Amino acid sequence: MLRLLLHFFFGGVFVYSGILKVADPMSFLDDVRSFDLIGDPFAAWLAMGLPWLEIFAGLAVMSGFLRSGGLLILNASLLIFLVAISSAWWRGIDIRCGCFGHSDATTNYRDLILRDLLLLAAGIVLVWHGKPKLKS
Repeated sequence: MLRLLLHFFFGGVFVYSGILKVADPMSFLDDVRSFDLIGDPFAAWLAMGLPWLEIFAGLAVMSGFLRSGGLLILNASLLIFLVAISSAWWRGIDIRCGCFGHSDATTNYRDLILRDLLLLAAGIVLVWHGKPKLKS
C-alpha cells in the first residue's frame, strides 16, 4: 500500500509540474533560457517537449503501464535538473526554476537541490523495490 502511494506521489509531482508548464509555455521558455545552458531553437524545443515527457512518464509511474520506463526517464531527468541547478549556482546565475510554474522569486539553490534530491531518493526507492526478488 505504501509503495502504491509513493508511486502516485512521485508520478503525480511530475504530472502536476508538466501541466503547469504546458499551461504557460512562454513563461517556461523564459525559465529554460534563464539557466543560460542552451540557446534557441534548442531551448524552445526543450520547453515544448519536456512538460509532455514529464506528464507521460508520471502517468506511466502512476498507472503501472511502462512504469520502469517512466521511472528511468524521471530519475534521469532529476539528475539532469540537479546538474543544471548546480551549474547555475556555481556560475552565480539567478535562475527562475519554472519547476512548478513561473516565479519571479529569488532562487534558493539549497531548497531546489534538496527537493530534487528527495525526489530522486523516492524514485530510486521505487526502482529498487520494483525489482523482482531473487530466490535462492
